[in-house]
Amino acid sequence: MHFEARLNISPNISLGTDIVHIPRIRALIDRFGDRFLKKVYTAIEQQDYWQACAQAIENQVGIARLAGRWAAKEAVVKAMGTGWRGIRYTDVEIQRQGNGAPTVCLHGTAAQWATQAGGGNWRLSLSHDGEYAIATALFLGPGAE
Repeated sequence: MHFEARLNISPNISLGTDIVHIPRIRALIDRFGDRFLKKVYTAIEQQDYWQACAQAIENQVGIARLAGRWAAKEAVVKAMGTGWRGIRYTDVEIQRQGNGAPTVCLHGTAAQWATQAGGGNWRLSLSHDGEYAIATALFLGPGAE
């Protein structure tokens, strides 16, 4: 199951959302291992995955985090209105703040997009339930705050 949506609320506000089937991410890791991790996730995101695996009895917690980040990356590029055209997976990084809340950090072409958009702020929500992870990204452009 794959669902996606993008909504332009105003010229300065846009919304993207995505849902990921967690077993799909597990299958990609089982099949491609580190090659998949390095292609899709930044060093910080990979480090969070390995820490979650080390702290859990099994690595399901880490896999769920990766799935949530995948959904978040998809939601961000949908809110940008670009999709993945010209943007690498590692150009969109999902970090965790000290309180655990997710935050968006853009690099490369994605950062250039943000500069051309005049800057702005991101709001990000991730959730996990059973075999699914969902994320919603809200971009607040200049004057939208």
